Amino acid sequence: MAITKMANTSDQQKEKIIDEAKTHLEAVSLERSTYREACKLSREKLKSTFTVSDEFQPPSPASHLPPKSHQITVHYSFDMTQQVHYPSDPFQPGPIYFLTPRKCGIFGICCEAIPRQVTYLIDEAFNIGKGANSIVSMLHHFFEAHGLGETSAHLHADNCAGQNKNRFMMYYLMWRVLIGLHNEIKISFLPVGHTKFAPDWCFGLMKQKFRRTKVGDLDDIANCVSRSSRVNVPQLIGSLDGTVFVPMYNWSGFFEQYTIKTALKGISHMHHFRFTADAPGSVFVKDTSNSTEREIILLKDSSSEISPQQFPPLLTPPGLSTERQTYLFEKIREFCPAEKRDSVCPRPAGI
Repeated sequence: MAITKMANTSDQQKEKIIDEAKTHLEAVSLERSTYREACKLSREKLKSTFTVSDEFQPPSPASHLPPKSHQITVHYSFDMTQQVHYPSDPFQPGPIYFLTPRKCGIFGICCEAIPRQVTYLIDEAFNIGKGANSIVSMLHHFFEAHGLGETSAHLHADNCAGQNKNRFMMYYLMWRVLIGLHNEIKISFLPVGHTKFAPDWCFGLMKQKFRRTKVGDLDDIANCVSRSSRVNVPQLIGSLDGTVFVPMYNWSGFFEQYTIKTALKGISHMHHFRFTADAPGSVFVKDTSNSTEREIILLKDSSSEISPQQFPPLLTPPGLSTERQTYLFEKIREFCPAEKRDSVCPRPAGI
């Protein structure tokens, strides 16, 4: 934007703007190279670990491998994309265009080395918001159910402060190392405006299939994810009958009692974080890939230990408000397949 508006500025100002743009592009190139190198190293390690009789055989989804069962470093990327609505029909009746059908959020965690992405489908009845509690809860479930049992992990995400780049995400990664679930975890953030990476590829495949598929309920969306590509694996947060598959926890409240609130002041300028069992309770940060690493202590008392038995309290799914239930019943129910109307748009109490 600055370049497009510099026509009437002085030569010195133009030179400054161009220099800033060059510096920015050099930083983008450096961070992109770091991302590609992490994917490459992870791919090589996984190929040597899970190759049997010259055939690459990675663990299947939901294998529930024990933590630190393989001496490897695995790279994962995660992101959230725009929600979809259901019921949905490629030949959509005109009137529903102006209405708001039932919502389904989408969050993906991708292992580029396989490649495979676990796509979390979040019905609005289970949506506790897009903040740290929901993202960390899904990441925790992924490590437990779909992780590869690695000793070290390297994560990449975008710079969204409300979802990924916040102190509670850092506290969670510190906690995993502190209680022995990983020996080391790194997390890196792509520069603002340059965040296209593997999860977006998997989301694109899913959205293409969704636009061509008639969808009636959550199970149809899960089938759509499965059929979009062999790399996409669906994971429901909960079913329409109220069953919870991925529990949500109050991580933010849990960590407040142990950590220094102002420890990560200026986190927006930091792009690389490293947690290691050699320095429990601390994080090593770098502003860029080639900058000097520095240590920040996160725990209030460096000598204190968090017990593995200590765990954050469960968060109850919010469900649908009476107003939302009434809207779905009165406005959306007629567009649902007859056999799925009672689950997607049930009759509210009192109607």
